[in-house]
Amino acid sequence: MSLEGKVALITGGSGGLGRVHGLVLARLGCDVALTGNRNLEKAEAVAQEIRDMGRRAIGVKMDVADEVEVSQGVEKVTRELGPIDILVNNAAFGIVRATKIVDMKKADWDRDVAVNLTGAFNTIKAVMPSMMERNWGRIINVSSVTGIMGGYGQCSYAATKAGLIGLTKTVALEGARNNITCNAVVLGVFNGGSFYEVAEPFRERIIKRIAMRRAGEPEELSNVIAFLASEESSYLTGEAIVVSGGLDLFTF
Repeated sequence: MSLEGKVALITGGSGGLGRVHGLVLARLGCDVALTGNRNLEKAEAVAQEIRDMGRRAIGVKMDVADEVEVSQGVEKVTRELGPIDILVNNAAFGIVRATKIVDMKKADWDRDVAVNLTGAFNTIKAVMPSMMERNWGRIINVSSVTGIMGGYGQCSYAATKAGLIGLTKTVALEGARNNITCNAVVLGVFNGGSFYEVAEPFRERIIKRIAMRRAGEPEELSNVIAFLASEESSYLTGEAIVVSGGLDLFTF
């Protein structure tokens, strides 16, 4: 696969999985923009890693829940790197919160929906017109197994990740005749990022229910994203691809 000359925008690219997505896409030839809101310095650090590889890269201040900031950020990327060919909606909020519905604050629900679901809507709306003009685009939404299985104490996170799958299918329909594909990766548990914010006894319990009995390595997810961003995936759209090591399988 080659992504030579393509421009990718990765939301939530300041660390964890977003960082690895950026590095993998850059190795395949992408120039990369990584968004950060509270962690812009970290996004800039990842961009520097990519520049050290010989690719162009920038960090972009962007609260994906803010439509104006998204529009301004997309304009900055287009101005400095070129039109966006690949969008990876990776930004997410609320993954480690464990609050039952009856105890959850409305403000927390609103913030999770604003970032996880409305944020994806905002970025897709901002990049899709240019993709349609150029008759090519790849949109990859990062969902979660909680979106298909539910998650105890994760009502907002699970609901938004389920909503992303519906959004994915709708965008796939609307972009299909302009050679724009849209797919979701439904991730399970991966080393790095928010998984290490979960208490160790709970991490062990989670790993024991995975068929492969291990967490995934970030590159194992990034490689799927890279395939979905490539020309080789040109006939694949509207799909929710589970990348979980068998977490969604019945096991004992």
